[in-house]
Amino acid sequence: MKFKKAVVIFVALVAIAFIGFWAYVQIRTYQAEPDYMELIMADRSIVIEEERNYYKITPVDPDLALKPIIYYPGGLVAPEAYLYKMGTVASNLNKDVYIIKAPLNAAIFNTGAAGEIIDNNGLDEVWVGGHSLGGIAACRYASANADKVYGLFLFGSYCDQDISGFTGPVVSIMGLRDLIINRDNYSAAKTELPETSAIYEIEGLNHSDFGNYGLQQGDGESNLSNKQVIEIISSVFIE
Repeated sequence: MKFKKAVVIFVALVAIAFIGFWAYVQIRTYQAEPDYMELIMADRSIVIEEERNYYKITPVDPDLALKPIIYYPGGLVAPEAYLYKMGTVASNLNKDVYIIKAPLNAAIFNTGAAGEIIDNNGLDEVWVGGHSLGGIAACRYASANADKVYGLFLFGSYCDQDISGFTGPVVSIMGLRDLIINRDNYSAAKTELPETSAIYEIEGLNHSDFGNYGLQQGDGESNLSNKQVIEIISSVFIE
């Protein structure tokens, strides 16, 4: 009886701890700004579909010859916070975009999420990348699945492992007003990228600019408009 009671108590404590952690994650997660959610949901040039583990953004008249984009969100940032900018990118480029819904809003817990999207939608080669922690997750996926990845993009992020042998295009965009990223890690990680990588460090751009969730605590102040940031992001995917 004592053993059974101990097991019950242990299970209850684990459950309480998990619920507490889940609640903490929800409180700390940066949510999408409502005004931008309304704007993108009202955009008739695209269709936004919500699946169990991702959002799919499809232009009304997509160019099927273009490589689709799979986007890993930053840590503790709601995936909806990327819908406005990436939805506008999808509309501007007539290109499909998928935004991953990561467990506990931490893409690092499911680096293989892009594979599920590729399989579910019958995709061939894709762009894979992400923002902040999402970029690290995307880099890990690309490293292990190079045959499925056309190109890799890193927004306010870096690779934490060697992908110097990757033969597709690699684009890194860093804001000079980004005060969130660990600069030492970012600088050291440049050697992990292919020599042909395009690395852009942009004045006026901060860490929070890649989404629409407000100013992340500790980040620098941006002086770029949403339109300017969208133009910067779109330039990565013009093939």
